[in-house]
Amino acid sequence: MPSRYYFLSSLPMLRYHEPAPLTWEHFLSQALGNISNSDYKLLCLIPEGKDGGNSFLRKWYEVSAKISDAVNAQRKVNLGRDDVGPVVLRDYDVERVANLAMNAKNPLEAELILMKFGYDYLESAKGLEPFSENALLSYALQLRILLRKDGFSAEKGNEQYEKLFGIIQKEMKME
Repeated sequence: MPSRYYFLSSLPMLRYHEPAPLTWEHFLSQALGNISNSDYKLLCLIPEGKDGGNSFLRKWYEVSAKISDAVNAQRKVNLGRDDVGPVVLRDYDVERVANLAMNAKNPLEAELILMKFGYDYLESAKGLEPFSENALLSYALQLRILLRKDGFSAEKGNEQYEKLFGIIQKEMKME
């Protein structure tokens, strides 16, 4: 009989400053048969960015969109473009994090700031019940953040930058 209680208690602890302890595929394979079909279907919707009518996921996607909108608004200002969109009242924390990201030393640092904000948001939004549906969804979303974070490295970023810069230099010499 599937039990979210036993499943969640069997998962390794997630910590933002440590690598993800399991892959997404392993997480889903462990979940299959160990949680209800409805919970499993919600987990499967996460990579697609769908909420399946779930209020926790809907709120997560709203917060993610607010952060993205705040960063994009600041990019427009930095580029000297007028923001002709509708006037939007923004959340103080969202604006603070967007400012931190825009003032970061490099894109990697900015992305890490945004991921940390999302991770911390999920930690507080899941509530106090450790075996609730919200706790399960929070774990899944935090795992995805850690997996994304694990994919970033300054060395790989510098390699990619040098590769792209080399291509641009070659194109400029050809013209």
